[in-house]
Amino acid sequence: MFWKKEKKSEDQRIQSIASSHTVKTTKLPLSFLKRLIPISHLADNELQQLKVTLSEYKPGDIIFKSGETSNTLCYIVKGQCYIETNNGSGYEIDSSSFKAYYPLSSDSKHQYTAIAKSDVKIIHFPHNVLQHEHTNSRNALLNDEDIPENLRDNLFFKRFCTCYKQDELVIPILPDVALKLRTAVQKDIGILEAVKIVNLDPVISSKLIRIVNSPLYRTVNPITTCHDAVSRLGLITTRNLITSISMQNLFKSKNKDLNNRIHQIWKQSIRVSSICHTLASLCKNANPDEALLAGLTHNIGSLPIIIFADSLNSEEYSSTDLSLTINTLQGLLGNIILKKWGFPNLLAQVPIQSENWYHSNGEKLDLSDIVLLAKFHSYLGSKQMQNLPPLHTLPAFKKLGDNTLTPDMSLLVLHNAKQQISDAISLFGT
Repeated sequence: MFWKKEKKSEDQRIQSIASSHTVKTTKLPLSFLKRLIPISHLADNELQQLKVTLSEYKPGDIIFKSGETSNTLCYIVKGQCYIETNNGSGYEIDSSSFKAYYPLSSDSKHQYTAIAKSDVKIIHFPHNVLQHEHTNSRNALLNDEDIPENLRDNLFFKRFCTCYKQDELVIPILPDVALKLRTAVQKDIGILEAVKIVNLDPVISSKLIRIVNSPLYRTVNPITTCHDAVSRLGLITTRNLITSISMQNLFKSKNKDLNNRIHQIWKQSIRVSSICHTLASLCKNANPDEALLAGLTHNIGSLPIIIFADSLNSEEYSSTDLSLTINTLQGLLGNIILKKWGFPNLLAQVPIQSENWYHSNGEKLDLSDIVLLAKFHSYLGSKQMQNLPPLHTLPAFKKLGDNTLTPDMSLLVLHNAKQQISDAISLFGT
C-alpha cells in the first residue's frame, strides 16, 4: 500500500496541511519524498531543497484539463481522482494505490483531464525536476549516502561494493570473435574480412546462418554459407547479431540456484529484445537489429553480481540479498560493462534508463525509449503490471507522436512479438 501503517505519523502530518482550493508552499518528510517516482533518484539534500506546494479539491473539481500547460509535476496524496483521456476512456487513481507513486501528469502540456472524485490533495514540484533528475542520479556503488535504506546494513551488498571499489570485480568479457568484429567494423572493413573473423568460431558462424534463415529475416532463398549471410545482412547487422549470439554463453553458472536465476534473466532479455525489434520495425525510426541488441543487454549488469555470489558459499547470502542488490546496481554495472566492451554511448546508457520510466533525452525516440516501452509491454499480464505507470504518461510514449501505441495497438505489438519471442528463444537459446 502507498501509505504504510508504520508511517502513520508522517501521513497525518501531510494530510493536516490543507488549502481551500489555493496552492501554498509546504514541507514534506524526506522518507515520503523518497517513495515518489521518478524524483526519488535525487540525492537526499536535493530532495530536501525542492520547492513543494499543496492544493486541495472537492468532488467534481477539475484538477487540470487536457491541453492546459503546466510548470509543475503533481502527485495525489489524498483521495481519488478520475483520469479522462481524449478518446473518452479513463481510469481511477486512489492515493492508497501504488499508482500514486507516479505523477498524475509528466508533460508540460496535459494530454488528458483529471477530475476529483472525493476530497483530494495534490502536491506539486517544479516540472524541471525531471530534467534535473536525469543528470543527478544516485550512485550506490560509490556513495554511501545513495545506498537505499533497506541495504545499508546488508553484508552481501557491502562486500560487493567493497570488491568493486578495490577493482577486484569480475567483469564478463565478450568472446574474441565479437570483440574483433566490433573493432574491425569501426575501421570500415569489407565483407571478406568480416567473414574471416566470423569463421574463426564455427559455432557462432553456424548460428548466424540459422538466424538469417529464420522468420526474423524472412529470407526467400535459403542461405548456406557465412559469406552469403554477411552479404545478406550487411556489416552493421552482422556485428550486432554476432554480439547478441555471443552473449548467450555469458549467462551460465555452476550453482543450480544461480543458474536458474540466470536462465530467467536471459529469458526476460530475449522477451524484451523481441518486443524491441517489433517496436522498432513498427516505429520505423530506429534500427530493429540495434534495438534487439539493446534489449538483450539492458540487464547485463546483473552478471557481475551473480558471478560474485558464485564465488561465495551459498550460506553467505540469501535470494533476497541477491535480488535487492541486482535491482539497485544492475543499471550502473551494465553501463560500466558496455563501455568496456566499446559500445557507443546510446547503447551503454540503456541499462541505466531501463526502468527509469520518465527518462527523456530530447524529443527524438532513442534506444532507451524503445527498451523502456518494450519492458513496459513485457510486464503486461504479469504481476508487475499493477506497479506500472499509465502508458500515456511516459515521455517515450509521447515521442511516438501519432499515438502509434494505442491500447489496441499494444495488444497487436504483443501478438506480433509472440511468435518472434518463441523464435528468438529457439535461436539464442536459454
